[in-house]
Amino acid sequence: MLRDERIRDVDIRLAMPVDAEHIVEIFRAGFPRTLLPYTIYDQPGIVDYLRGMVASQRLGTTSVTAVATYRGQVVAWAQFHRHPTLLFLNHIYVTPDFQAAGVGRLLLRDAIALVKDPGQIYLGSEAFITNHKALRWYRSLGLTPSDRFDWVKIHPVSSRDKPTWWSFDGLITGLASQKRFGFSRFLLRTARAEYVIRLLGRRFYRGNSFDIIDDPSAMTALHTLDPERSLMIITRAEGGEPLYPTVAQGQQVRGRIDVALAVLGHLPI
Repeated sequence: MLRDERIRDVDIRLAMPVDAEHIVEIFRAGFPRTLLPYTIYDQPGIVDYLRGMVASQRLGTTSVTAVATYRGQVVAWAQFHRHPTLLFLNHIYVTPDFQAAGVGRLLLRDAIALVKDPGQIYLGSEAFITNHKALRWYRSLGLTPSDRFDWVKIHPVSSRDKPTWWSFDGLITGLASQKRFGFSRFLLRTARAEYVIRLLGRRFYRGNSFDIIDDPSAMTALHTLDPERSLMIITRAEGGEPLYPTVAQGQQVRGRIDVALAVLGHLPI
């Protein structure tokens, strides 16, 4: 017996450019409001960007997006990141009117069939540690905790007493992308390391390594480029108490795709 009769009229397919606006609306409705500015989905050009992304996803892009539609209207979507042996569920969101209707389970089950590559035997995902409902759902699918991630925000400060050297690679194209979409990325090189830096709106840089905090050249470079921006770092937690103030913490999970599909196949829709 169906839990919600509307599920009969739900279809699963790969996303198309026309779906981009609905995808953004559903994300914004489901994502924590205080954390939204740290994502690309809060930026003015995100709909235009998503149109281009889903238009090219059949060419072998890392990200692949699928949607669930009810009588032609997008009511849920899921985005996967493709790796050789791992299919990572980066996002899955259901519009409030269809939550608890079985749409999320149907979408995940059928979307995996649409996007899975032959060598992918593992399924991974991530949720904020405060999202107990999502973590319980993943656990029911056989996914177990793996890495923890900290979301840390600091303000870059110029070094006054140490020699510094840096160079930007891709900054001009990055700034052009920033003007069009409201976000971009470029490479920051110092004598110590190379860092992928993202610009988010007018307020934030985003990085993926705590190493940058201890690199005076990198901190000076970011302060010089825009002294008003804060730096958001999302990276694997080292264990114990966070070394820097966190705005959020995420928990990654991982398990076998065949186990998750077996559970999804037996759950009542």
